[in-house]
Amino acid sequence: MSDPLVTVENVTKTFEHEGQSLEVLKGIDLEIRDGEMVTIVGPSGAGKSTLLHLIGTLDLPTHGTIRYQGTDVTLLGSSDLAEFRNRSIGFVFQFHHLLPEFTALENVMMPGLIQGGRRLDQRARELLDEVGLSHRLTHRPGELSGGEQQRVALARALLMKPKLVLADEPTGNLDSQSSDAVQELFFDLNRRHGTTFLIVTHSRDFAAMMPRQVAMKDGRIDSDERRPQSRANPADQKPQDGAQPLENQGKPT
Repeated sequence: MSDPLVTVENVTKTFEHEGQSLEVLKGIDLEIRDGEMVTIVGPSGAGKSTLLHLIGTLDLPTHGTIRYQGTDVTLLGSSDLAEFRNRSIGFVFQFHHLLPEFTALENVMMPGLIQGGRRLDQRARELLDEVGLSHRLTHRPGELSGGEQQRVALARALLMKPKLVLADEPTGNLDSQSSDAVQELFFDLNRRHGTTFLIVTHSRDFAAMMPRQVAMKDGRIDSDERRPQSRANPADQKPQDGAQPLENQGKPT
């Protein structure tokens, strides 16, 4: 069997604050396979976001290793690590972090511009079309609804064709209709492209949809449950009366 996409082994994370040590992660072991849909749940302070940041190489563990397809990324230098992160990992956060002075298209192209000035115009256009925003290419973030902004952020996360997308409370700041549309996008993109998603969420409904649910408590993994993917393909479902198509969901009315 090939190496897992991500292997987290005996990872701890301790923060120092005013002479006090705070151990946030206490020996985490986790494997994520290529193409999986995984959610991390647990109470506030359990260490969910800290673990996500470590897997995303935004921070380094105090102890332990994090390997991507067998390569220990904690040993990489800062410039190599930044290049690896930009090329291999996509990020979606609760707050979209779009650049307000740039259009939706320019925001999606940003990872390519960061990596050697690659514009990737056509791919950015295709991704915005895929998330239902082909009609919003030239709109700036302030001209988009919250759901539309988050879909731009998701398209941006996919620009460099990463194997892994990390999402931290991606629907936590959205109304229920926009939240449902963004959640469905994650599953749709996983089906179409085989992208691996690791998603931190407090939404019980969203977590219940996921085929694998990792629960954290007090800095440790409390449970790791897999379940059959029994969700019906939304393409086979008829919309309810009055329901908006995906491209119209989340728009101001």
